[in-house]
Amino acid sequence: MMVVSPVRCDTRVALRADTFAEAVHAVGTAGYGRACFRVLEQVLDVDHWALFRYRAGDAVKAVAMASRAYQAAAEKNVSFFVNRCYRFDPSLIAYKRHPQSPCIVKMGIGDIYDRQYRHCFEVTNVRERLSFFATRDLDLYQLCVYHAAPRHTFSPTETRLFATLARLIVATASKHEALCERSWANVPHLDIEAIEDRLKELPTRLSKREREVCARAAAGKTIEDTALELDIRRTSVITYRQRAYVKLGVSRQSDLAAIVYNGPVRVQ
Repeated sequence: MMVVSPVRCDTRVALRADTFAEAVHAVGTAGYGRACFRVLEQVLDVDHWALFRYRAGDAVKAVAMASRAYQAAAEKNVSFFVNRCYRFDPSLIAYKRHPQSPCIVKMGIGDIYDRQYRHCFEVTNVRERLSFFATRDLDLYQLCVYHAAPRHTFSPTETRLFATLARLIVATASKHEALCERSWANVPHLDIEAIEDRLKELPTRLSKREREVCARAAAGKTIEDTALELDIRRTSVITYRQRAYVKLGVSRQSDLAAIVYNGPVRVQ
């Protein structure tokens, strides 16, 4: 049963200093998603998290995400959500009916009636999700945390803790995006061969095909363009890219590009 409730974001939360410091230092870098996940995981023992931003006149954007055990599948789900499923998200629909900021919507897998969207939860074993909605300037942010079966349901105490943590993370989101955009504006141009060489030098060993696919992703090429250039199927491009993302510990095309141009993110 879905529950919609306005929240206060003033619950005291105990965080390890190193975990919080890592999240602060990760703003504007490829490690932002994983660092924020550690904060949420430490307090709430969640299995996945994702942050989405809605802008008037613009499509939804995935700002960051990370997963404990289903990184590739979770990344695919986030992409599917951005391209299609947000239109059928019961939490977002409920929020738009009664917009209050900030607000939390608690939703179970049984609340999802769209089959394809429900399948996203099933492949990552998710049974429950909390969504924090908050407006910042003219943007709406939706920060989601997920519990996989057979974990307990989110308690009222955990919901209050989540509200405070979500507000803290959302406060960093616009800064994170601004820093990422600024770094992109100043990156040098590299051709595909040069990007492949950089990927080959990384400590994490990628296969030749994974390097070929990732080099084109880092250069901004679409899946379709990559499939045509390499003369392979579109599904093969997706598979090679997801395998490489798991090895590199990244979740998005921009994270991959950040590694190419700035070097790998060191995760403790």
